[in-house]
Amino acid sequence: MKTLVLFLCGFLAVFTSNAQVPTPRTTNGSSSSSGLTWTKVNDYDYVLRENGRELTNVKDLKYLSTDTLAVLDKTTRNVYLLNDFKNAYSGANGSASLLERNVGSDFYLTNPYSFVLFTNDEYLSGPFVNIGGNYVYYVEERGATYFLKDIRKFSNWGAKTAQKLDYSPNQVYWCSVDDGSGYHVVVKGASIDYSNAKTEKRGNDLVVKMNGVDTYLLPGFYTMASYVFKPAQLMNGNSSVVDNSNSSGCVDGDCNNGWGKYQYDNGYYDGFWKNGKKEGYGLYKWDGIGKYIGSWKNDNMNGYGVYMAENDDNIVGEYQNGQLNGLGYTVTGENWEQGVFSNGNLSTHHDFYTNNVDTGCTAGDCQNKYGRYKWSNGDSFTGFFKNGKMYMGTYTFSNGDKYSGMFNSSNQFDGMGRFFFVDGAYYGGEWSNGTYHGRGYFHNKDYEQQIGEWSNGSLIKSLR
Repeated sequence: MKTLVLFLCGFLAVFTSNAQVPTPRTTNGSSSSSGLTWTKVNDYDYVLRENGRELTNVKDLKYLSTDTLAVLDKTTRNVYLLNDFKNAYSGANGSASLLERNVGSDFYLTNPYSFVLFTNDEYLSGPFVNIGGNYVYYVEERGATYFLKDIRKFSNWGAKTAQKLDYSPNQVYWCSVDDGSGYHVVVKGASIDYSNAKTEKRGNDLVVKMNGVDTYLLPGFYTMASYVFKPAQLMNGNSSVVDNSNSSGCVDGDCNNGWGKYQYDNGYYDGFWKNGKKEGYGLYKWDGIGKYIGSWKNDNMNGYGVYMAENDDNIVGEYQNGQLNGLGYTVTGENWEQGVFSNGNLSTHHDFYTNNVDTGCTAGDCQNKYGRYKWSNGDSFTGFFKNGKMYMGTYTFSNGDKYSGMFNSSNQFDGMGRFFFVDGAYYGGEWSNGTYHGRGYFHNKDYEQQIGEWSNGSLIKSLR
């Protein structure tokens, strides 16, 4: 368990939302850039050039326990490696290399030390299993399972488009192995307990019995090529197949006064409930549209939250009755707007501009508007300030940990917030004075979950 009570230079440390912060305008109105050579501009920013041409639509990916930063050119969909970038000094130059061309919006990045999966260009962690040097990876927030082909067959860095598997309402998939005598069944990124499994041949199909009960049907098993993953069909124990393709209602957990998943016609909600209504931290995913992650009250989006559309547009900030009402920012294509919102419309704009300094308030207004503050140790905060204190936004630690959410007047995490650990662990939910406190969701780097009520950083009541 990871407990956080952290103070730095009089400020508490913090994580980022799932969008990059807007680039501050320079005094002459031009924009600072990020860009097969690189020039480091400051601790985090750089210019990347290919044959002298600057690449301007670039997204940072991961270091993966090295000093080399992987980046994605979103225009060409090429992945580049900025060799030895991490510890280079400001103003240094270095070489970059092309790792992979034309990756899709779902892709993985790997090296001998670690790996990550990006879906819709967003890093999301989840449970996975290694089958024949391939990973089968479940992403709860997408309600989908992905096949990371050949991920363990790279001797060094590698990147490749990931395959989103055909829809399975219960995220149960199977494949045959080698000569067809073996099989794998994977449920939400985890293998079944084969010690309790026996099989029976029925025509070209294979029935998998768990503890002697017909549980999974693997259609066409004896004619399927090896390592081709297909949805398995659930069985009701008496040789009949369960039709759950149109299942709705509370499909998992407690949708009254705990943590549960409710399936709607247009998507699903997975989160905390109170008296049968969405209350506290939770996620609503609209099919083919986008998702909201954050605070709920009386079935409405209320409090700090993040809406992320399928096209990567964002709406982040203080919600009330389902719309931005208060401080927040929106991302529409390349256009950023930050300030005060009323019923989803920007009423007071906050400028964001460079202050031409490397530490301290490097951009914007760090007193009562929107700004960026950088410390000499490499930490930074970008967001809204009140009376010179952090109020709402993203704090990024120099080691890669990040927090996005609310703060109290002592610069501590307080209220609703999300913390992303660099090793893949995650906490989302309520905070008080810098620790998990209230209802929240946690999973470690191996995706082992703890969901329920927390007090001073410890889980005191499990609701799952």
